[in-house]
Amino acid sequence: MLLIKGLRFRHVLITLCLVALAGAMAGCAKESLESQSRFADDVSRDMETVRMWLIQHKKDSGTVLHPSGIIYKIIDEGDHKDTIDLEEIPVVTFTRRLFPTEQIVEAAPLPTSFDNRKLKDHIPGWRIGLPLISKGGRILMYIPARLAFANIGIPGRIPPNSILICDVTLIDIRK
Repeated sequence: MLLIKGLRFRHVLITLCLVALAGAMAGCAKESLESQSRFADDVSRDMETVRMWLIQHKKDSGTVLHPSGIIYKIIDEGDHKDTIDLEEIPVVTFTRRLFPTEQIVEAAPLPTSFDNRKLKDHIPGWRIGLPLISKGGRILMYIPARLAFANIGIPGRIPPNSILICDVTLIDIRK
């Protein structure tokens, strides 16, 4: 069953910051409101699409609906003590798939730090999801397009406006 879980203050704060960032990127006040509304509508539409697909394919067991719009399932919580923040560098293994085909578009079976990229420099879906687990943990995330690569995508790899399925293991956290 799809759940909405209570979140720690830090996770709510991250979500609010992402919404504020989306508004700040829009420009003037009227455009900002319209942009925020489009952003919220797009995320909501993707979230509902994923939610219905998970139910139809009987993959919704243990999944959680985050207030940001990502849907996730914690496979392994990790060590319960070492959590990541936005200024730290995640070292991960991951598989990134396109929704709903589940076609693999990128994978790192060996640990990667993306050239020591801080969490704040990753896609919003990862900035939201990775703090939900601790070192050694694994999370499966269904990320709406606007919280992934939006209308840009990654040429030759991820089409614009793609919902992503990311299976990520947080191997280590670097300062």
